Amino acid sequence: MSAQTKLIAGEFKRLTKYNILTASQATAGIWVLLLLFMSAREALRIAPLLIFVDVAAMSILLLGASHHLEKQDGTMKTMMVLPVTTGQILAAKTCASVALTLGSAVATAVALYLIHRITVNYALLLLFDIVAGVAHAAIGLVLSLRSRGFNAMLGLLMAYMFVFTIPSIMFSLDVIDARHEWLLMISPSHCANHLMRAVVSGDISTGTAIGACAYLTILAAVLFKFAVFPSFKDNVVRG
Repeated sequence: MSAQTKLIAGEFKRLTKYNILTASQATAGIWVLLLLFMSAREALRIAPLLIFVDVAAMSILLLGASHHLEKQDGTMKTMMVLPVTTGQILAAKTCASVALTLGSAVATAVALYLIHRITVNYALLLLFDIVAGVAHAAIGLVLSLRSRGFNAMLGLLMAYMFVFTIPSIMFSLDVIDARHEWLLMISPSHCANHLMRAVVSGDISTGTAIGACAYLTILAAVLFKFAVFPSFKDNVVRG
């Protein structure tokens, strides 16, 4: 077993230990129950929003909880003395975070089919979810590294959601007019929301989808290189 595989396996063990995996599964179960009591038309409208909330909010929350619990347990300092690179550690954390969002997306897609016989482009759903998940894992790590504790991280998450996530939710609920969507596309959260709505509805604009994926990919790369990597070791040592 390679070092990277061991790191990823360790991440999932800790997600189970801290009940974060259970929380993610419970959230997915709630989404399935909601779809069960909706009509097919309502489900088609709400399902993308449920997947989006998992990617843009729940993934950041759960990643932040895991990060600060690991710091409290001293797990982070132990990992830093292992014969692995910082990049491998961050890759393992990102893989674990993305896996949680993928699990929820798959559960929602399966529920759409079993309950309402609604099918989507599953390959694109997985691709979009991975791209959005990696970008929001980077955002989650930035928020975690900038906070001294979990409560402080929650405060930063609420501020982030107020600026970037809530307007996108309001757009999905038709509170914000569609003609203003171009302005919302500067938000990484709305890019993720746009991709989820497009793939579930089947109304995909190739140019916009490629642009959103490119934006999220570049954002993730920039955040990892200039915000996460430089401060990760210092944050672990500082505790």
